[in-house]
Amino acid sequence: MKILVIALTSLISWLPYQVSAQQEKSPPKVQIEVIVFQSLALRGWTEEYWPDTLELPSTENATQFNAADGYATLLKEASFTLKEEVSKMTTDKGYDVLAHFAWQQPALDREKAIPILIDQFVQQRRLESSILFGTIRMYQERFSHIQVNLELDRQIPQAVLERFTAHQQLDIDWITEGWRFQINESRRVRYGEIHYLDHPIFGILIKVDRVR
Repeated sequence: MKILVIALTSLISWLPYQVSAQQEKSPPKVQIEVIVFQSLALRGWTEEYWPDTLELPSTENATQFNAADGYATLLKEASFTLKEEVSKMTTDKGYDVLAHFAWQQPALDREKAIPILIDQFVQQRRLESSILFGTIRMYQERFSHIQVNLELDRQIPQAVLERFTAHQQLDIDWITEGWRFQINESRRVRYGEIHYLDHPIFGILIKVDRVR
């Protein structure tokens, strides 16, 4: 009986260490929140030269939100933390919010992290004049990193059409209705901080929080 009591006592004292070791092996879980917006200022169209051909963002090995692999879980609006920032991005201040979404995923290393497909599924208003497409990938090494490769296909505003085609040295009769712009950037991020990826035509706000 005494031997049984000793064995049970040893088992009980060992279990918490075993659970703790298993928790240490499991990767942290993070929440990633993203705001994508377009600038309504017209000067960006004519102040820089925009290439007429761009390589499409690669979606190789990308996964979708709520896919069967369970990698990225799209969250409901109640979980958003950047509502105040969105409320300030109004059209009278020159902003047009295209998408505001958040998800949770494991924070894996560079080799194991999976890109998340971003498409019309997350766009708040499904406008023909502005279409999002690309990927966002978060990975964890010594620091957290975000890789963004997003394309915005946007209709050329009539107010700048003539100046835009002249600046691009194109015949207005041959111009397409839309033009493609890209943000392809990698950024080291800190948990809890808002990071801004800048572009004359559109921009991205990203915040990463550790939730486990």
